[in-house]
Amino acid sequence: MNKRWYILVFWMMGIIFSTQAQTDKVDTQQDKKDDPYAEEDLYEDDPYFWSYSKEIGLNVTGLASKFVPFNLGDTDAGPVGLKWKKYYATRAFRINFGTNTDQNSDLGFSSLYLSLGFEKRHPIAKSRKLTYSSGWDGLIMIDGNTESAFIGASKSYSIEYFFTKRLFISTEAALKIGIGNDTPVVSFDPPVAIFLHVRLY
Repeated sequence: MNKRWYILVFWMMGIIFSTQAQTDKVDTQQDKKDDPYAEEDLYEDDPYFWSYSKEIGLNVTGLASKFVPFNLGDTDAGPVGLKWKKYYATRAFRINFGTNTDQNSDLGFSSLYLSLGFEKRHPIAKSRKLTYSSGWDGLIMIDGNTESAFIGASKSYSIEYFFTKRLFISTEAALKIGIGNDTPVVSFDPPVAIFLHVRLY
C-alpha cells in the first residue's frame, strides 16, 4: 500500500512539473513574440528584418569630418538633414528634409529641401549587414537668397552598413531631373553626406 502511495505522489508531481514546464515554454515563446528585439542579431534567419518598421536618419557629416578628414577642403554636408522612412514588406515610403537658416534672406533661410517618395532595399552581404537601396522621389528645392525654386524628380542610390539591426549608417547619390528658373535642369549629387539612422518599431 505504501509503494502505491509513493508511486501516486510521484506521478502527480510529474504531471504538475510537466504542466508547469509547458506553461513556461509557452510564456517564453509569447515573450519573444512580443519583444521585437529578442532576436536582434540573427541576420541569417531574418533576411528582411527592416520590414514593417520605421527609420529616422540624421546628417552627421559635419560631426564625422571633425574626426575623419575626408578631404582638404570644406566638407559639404548636402541639402538633406533629416530622413524618415516607413517600411512595408519590401518597399518604404520616405521623406527627406533639409534647411539652412539665413537672417540676411528675405525668406529667413538660404535653402529649403523637401522630397517624398519610395525606395526598396536589397541585401549585398550574406550577413545582411551591408545593403543597398534605390528609389524615386518627387522634390522641391527653394533658394532663399534668389527666391528661385527647383521642382522635379530624383532617382536615388544609397548604400547602408548595419552595426546592429537598429543602428546603421548610409550615404546616398542622386540623379535629379527637373525645372529651375523656367529651364530644364539635370544634375547628379555624389554621395558626400553621411547619415546615422535608428530603426524604430
